[in-house]
Amino acid sequence: MTLKVKRLGRIFGAEDGPDWMCSHAAYAAPLLIGADRLRIYIVARDQDNRGSVGFVDVSASDPTRCLDVSQHPCLEPGALGSFDDSGISIGSVNRIGDEIWLYYMGWNKAVNVPFRNAIGLAVCRDNKGDRFERPHKGPLLDRSRYDPFTISYPFVAPPEEKRDAWQMFYGTNRAGGDNEENMQHILTDAASDDGIDWRPSGREVVSLAPGDYGLSRPWRIDLAGRRLLFYSIRRKKYTIGVSEFDQGEGEWNRITGDLLGPSDAPWENEASCYPAVIKVEDRVLLFYNGNDYGRTGLGVAELTDG
Repeated sequence: MTLKVKRLGRIFGAEDGPDWMCSHAAYAAPLLIGADRLRIYIVARDQDNRGSVGFVDVSASDPTRCLDVSQHPCLEPGALGSFDDSGISIGSVNRIGDEIWLYYMGWNKAVNVPFRNAIGLAVCRDNKGDRFERPHKGPLLDRSRYDPFTISYPFVAPPEEKRDAWQMFYGTNRAGGDNEENMQHILTDAASDDGIDWRPSGREVVSLAPGDYGLSRPWRIDLAGRRLLFYSIRRKKYTIGVSEFDQGEGEWNRITGDLLGPSDAPWENEASCYPAVIKVEDRVLLFYNGNDYGRTGLGVAELTDG
């Protein structure tokens, strides 16, 4: 079976939001918060180009219709000297009991390269989803012998059974340098018993294909008995790809590198990237960004299994 996708339209841009959103509406992370309300967590940048977390609420039955926008950030960059003092990029959100856990990538300015990154956690303890706090001052996962150069955009899947482990998918760069020709940015994973302390595997979950510069922003979901992993593919233009897990082989096999690419629409004529997928009743919605890492805003498409 082949996945098919239908674009539904652009939803939101920073110009539609409050004053604290100076640019971008990136890294969508959807969460169902009502019978017909989806909260889409996004990252908007301030006047210093630092990302903070906010949200856009949309109708679940008509996801192009905005219902509300956060008037203040839900999570701002960390204290000076912390791993996320230069900005935040969302990975994924999960309901854990009465709390909402937000896994994210923190940005920290560097010298010989523009930034270094690490993976952190923020928690909303009242289950309303309006404000998050850091339970730890430092990151959960940083550079190591498994990930020597940089790590990025975590997606976390809590265990389905108590005896199972938590699983994290994230990007890792296996080569130094600061340009596309030197990139070897692939997807890897890590396991945890509690969602806090993580054990990197060091393996390549999804590898580069010819023409790819890098893979990033993974998002796992089970659909119609299939376990799928969506992700951005960096080429001359960003596209969205999908891999499927083969239970027998224990491996992820790429289905397509062109599920959703740039269109003729001005806001996404150079990129379609940073996928996030959620099932709402009998529909499967894919939220994504357009040009310039989300500067042009947030869009939505619908997936079908054709």
